[in-house]
Amino acid sequence: MEKILYFDYAAVAIYGLVIISCITRKMLKGRMNRDFLIMVIIAFASTVFDILSLFTERLGADFNTPQFIFHTLYILTHSFALPYYLIFIINLTGTNHLTVKNPTYNILVSIPLEIEVFVLVLNFFTHKLFVIDSAGVYIRGPLFFINYLVAVFYAVACMAQIIRHHRTLQPKVFWSVFILFPMIATAVLLQFFFPWLIIEMFSIAICVMYVSMVVLRPEENIDAETGFLRANSYVDQIRKMKLTGKHGSIILINISNFRSIYRSLGYQSSVQLTYEVAKVITRQCETLNGVEYYYLGNGRFRLVAENEDRPLLPDCAKKIQESLSEGFTFRDVLISLFCNVCIMSIPENVTDEKSAMLFDSQFGDLPYHQGVYYAKEIMRQKNYDIIQSLDQILEDAINNKKFEVYYQPIYSVKERRFTVAEALIRLKTEEFGFIPPDLFIPVAEQNGTIHRIGRYVLEEVCRFISSEDFKDLGITSIDVNLSTVQCLEKNLAKEISLILNEYKVEPSQINLEITETAATFEYAELQKNIENLNARGFQFSLDDFGTGYSNLGRAVEMPLSVIKLDKSITRIEQNTKLHAIGEHTVRMIKEMNMDIVAEGIEDEKTLKIFEEMGCDFIQGFYFSKPLPKDEFIKYIREHKNTIPKGTDYVEGATE
Repeated sequence: MEKILYFDYAAVAIYGLVIISCITRKMLKGRMNRDFLIMVIIAFASTVFDILSLFTERLGADFNTPQFIFHTLYILTHSFALPYYLIFIINLTGTNHLTVKNPTYNILVSIPLEIEVFVLVLNFFTHKLFVIDSAGVYIRGPLFFINYLVAVFYAVACMAQIIRHHRTLQPKVFWSVFILFPMIATAVLLQFFFPWLIIEMFSIAICVMYVSMVVLRPEENIDAETGFLRANSYVDQIRKMKLTGKHGSIILINISNFRSIYRSLGYQSSVQLTYEVAKVITRQCETLNGVEYYYLGNGRFRLVAENEDRPLLPDCAKKIQESLSEGFTFRDVLISLFCNVCIMSIPENVTDEKSAMLFDSQFGDLPYHQGVYYAKEIMRQKNYDIIQSLDQILEDAINNKKFEVYYQPIYSVKERRFTVAEALIRLKTEEFGFIPPDLFIPVAEQNGTIHRIGRYVLEEVCRFISSEDFKDLGITSIDVNLSTVQCLEKNLAKEISLILNEYKVEPSQINLEITETAATFEYAELQKNIENLNARGFQFSLDDFGTGYSNLGRAVEMPLSVIKLDKSITRIEQNTKLHAIGEHTVRMIKEMNMDIVAEGIEDEKTLKIFEEMGCDFIQGFYFSKPLPKDEFIKYIREHKNTIPKGTDYVEGATE
């Protein structure tokens, strides 16, 4: 029966579409994409040679020599397809440092291919692999089984690689690459028993197209503007490095003024600028071997380099910054780029994707710097070792009661004594000592422990208010902070009321503080919570007024009774222009019939200024820093019947 070539024709069309797709979708950067493209080209060539060999076979004995050559080329290219698929799998699992860079592994894996190539060359003289008889008929020789053995070897090697390192792959990707082998094996068996049914290359083509669409997913993984891989691929790469124990380095490149440039140039020109930046980065990294390029958006580029390239990275990073700092000309206007570059090592500086992204956010906050940053230096300056462990620290602190509530007295100008206090959470650990709230509160809000921390603070305050020690202090109420996340709880009013009822505390004894930052999020839910609590008798104050989110219109809409001026307004000594701002702000708030607390008062001169402006309450280090409960009780009792004179602020103290 005459062999059917239609499946091969279809396979050529599929391979052609995949190759064109790889080029048009910019799947040319990165080792994995390049190896995949090479594998597709090899399979394409193999299919073409298969068609030519079968076509010349039909022409008869006059074309024995061309037929022999095409069959040889078909077997040769076909024999390279699976080894390249193995290389693709190795890169997909991120284990090239364990395999292709291992000389022993290379020798063992290459031996079967070398044997097949040797037998193929020997076939020119012995015809033991295949032969074309005098009638022009293709006949398999006694050594043809070697082709099948080699194919089975590489198929097993691929499956072993996938199974052994399955944790590096998402479940969808794992099953997508694994299921291809039984599909292709079925096609090979069908073609073996029905030689006229030429479907092997067609089945491989379908699998290749499937891998391109489901595994590589260029729309999801490749940035159309630069051709670099996207943020999800960057995170996945770091995750694989952790799982496989791979060492490497990352060059972080941030265009710190990118947003300003985007607003000035518009979308199209910004896209072109991003493309030009990517070209410069690629050109400066030509000396690096196997570097992977990533674009995370908003002017943030990342380069993941192999461990052996570490000595070259400082020079490479310096060249990138110098080249980008020269700027680009658009519409005859020179666009200056403020480019920050940093070198980070894995696992010396970061150990997993979470710590890497945490450092990434810290790097984004750094000011423009002419020179290359190094991660280890930034980490020393920014408490990175604490931040990296905060999830475990917070959980341990909650379970083992390591949090403590401190109290800072608030002075009433009218009554000339302390009438209010603010409750402030403190955390002290054996390893790091005191950890500042501005370090652990954002992490607690992200991982959800803020709810338990907030509940602990309120319970401690209520326990204190209901104690005998509290009754003779003359403190009418205690301010308790509500974080942004707490403000959005649906059952907030009910939970707070239950705690107060448990300790028999009146709502008037608790003043709930919300920050201006909280007031900018999910305003409807926030307003609902405030109204419910206000209906139950709770009073509210707006904390940190003047931190950049100030909105007096919103303050009017909320049932607030107190506005607390942030230190950025009260530190008049550092900026004399703040005096006019402070006077204007105080006057507006007083016209709305709300009380004012001046926070961060550190000396007598500033105290008198804000007293004269008309502030109702004064809070700050001039009187006292936040104190543990026992020290707070002692301090209030000592100043109960005297006008506190205060103490000048000591540099280095922490509020």
